[in-house]
Amino acid sequence: MSKETKVQARPEAAVADASAFIQGLPFSGELKLYTTPLIEEEIEGLKGMDLLRASTVNVVAPSGDSLKTVQDGARRTGDDARLSRADIEVLALALELGLPILTDDYSIQNLAHHLGIRFVPIREKGIKEELHWSYRCVGCRRSFDEKVDECPVCGSKVKSSRKGPSSKGSNAGAKGGR
Repeated sequence: MSKETKVQARPEAAVADASAFIQGLPFSGELKLYTTPLIEEEIEGLKGMDLLRASTVNVVAPSGDSLKTVQDGARRTGDDARLSRADIEVLALALELGLPILTDDYSIQNLAHHLGIRFVPIREKGIKEELHWSYRCVGCRRSFDEKVDECPVCGSKVKSSRKGPSSKGSNAGAKGGR
């Protein structure tokens, strides 16, 4: 079975990441909105904090089980090096509540797709396809599936490199790209 990109327009309830608040959320007040404590901390002092304070956003911490599921997924796709603790937390809450996530962050969208979480881009077009990442030594060119800062073989810096689209099938229906 092909896994299509889970993009949804105008949900009744959703989980918002920092970009949703910073971008100004072009959604009506009828939207029941959730976010996490780390997202609240992340936008403290930014223009998005005014929107958070002015709206009725439910700030909820996800369970440890949801966090573990998201962290495991991030390791599988290689997004673990690209996501902050706040990103992991907001994905875990979306997974736990079964709600779409409002985000323009391509790494969040990529992992959301991998985990079967619907997402709604705010101002960007969204990802075209799910990508997986590996890590390659700039010195000896060895590849690693997990993030390491320094090559254990030659001691050179290790950088992420795109493995390519997931073998899970086409992501038809997504617009835009990376």
